[in-house]
Amino acid sequence: MTASRFGGRTVLVTGASSGIGRATSLAFAAEGATVVAVARRLDRLEQLAVEAAEADAESEGGAGGRVEPVALDVRDRDRLRALVASTAARGRLDILVNCAGIAITEPVLEVSEEHWDETLETNLTAAFVASQEAARHMVTAGGGSIVNIASIDSFLAESPFGAYCPSKAGLVLLTRMFATELGHRGLRCNAVCPGLVVTEMTKDDMTPSFDAFYRPKIPMRRYSAPEEQARVVLFLASDDASFVNGATIDVDGGQLSGFWYAPEFAPPAD
Repeated sequence: MTASRFGGRTVLVTGASSGIGRATSLAFAAEGATVVAVARRLDRLEQLAVEAAEADAESEGGAGGRVEPVALDVRDRDRLRALVASTAARGRLDILVNCAGIAITEPVLEVSEEHWDETLETNLTAAFVASQEAARHMVTAGGGSIVNIASIDSFLAESPFGAYCPSKAGLVLLTRMFATELGHRGLRCNAVCPGLVVTEMTKDDMTPSFDAFYRPKIPMRRYSAPEEQARVVLFLASDDASFVNGATIDVDGGQLSGFWYAPEFAPPAD
């Protein structure tokens, strides 16, 4: 691994203004990529661009990466397609990271059609639209990499996320569809499945009672930082993962690996 393993490459990241998307954008820029950072909040994206530029200026030699902010709601299919196409038209779109996502707290009997549509449009349909447009350019150019940010909730039902869990389950199978159909044309598509990550979206829910309930379920007995997820995204997007295609990597501290059969054998929560 070198500081510029993505030098000269163009990366498009959705959901870039916070959490995993933000950490991923900064990580790509730090390793030389031009990052087209997409989210609804332009002010946050502009601050992200400043932070990336400052980090590059402070690093020894500088990797030459940068962040280009684009304010866009990924549910706007026409604008999303146009952005992907215009990014590829510069020369080449090498990497797409579908990170935009929402989680509305509603059990299945209370999920409104409005919130169902909003969740599926953001978490699944936008990823399909962006991936389809990106893939058309990537296969013509000889290849590329798509990384989707799914969830461990792709594989289990976590209440009260009646729309979120199905949307993330769909994203995993969408990942496998692109990998299966387009692998022979040089396109790799993989998914990162985070466990609980400390972000703006989750930190307010981490009350002492929640922590006492949830953290003992994680074998590593802690939550993830966004940067830990970003490092796996960069691995999957890099040449180091040249034969990884259609994979889902659980980055959850071991949460999905099993459970303790008897409390007396469980390690301490702290």
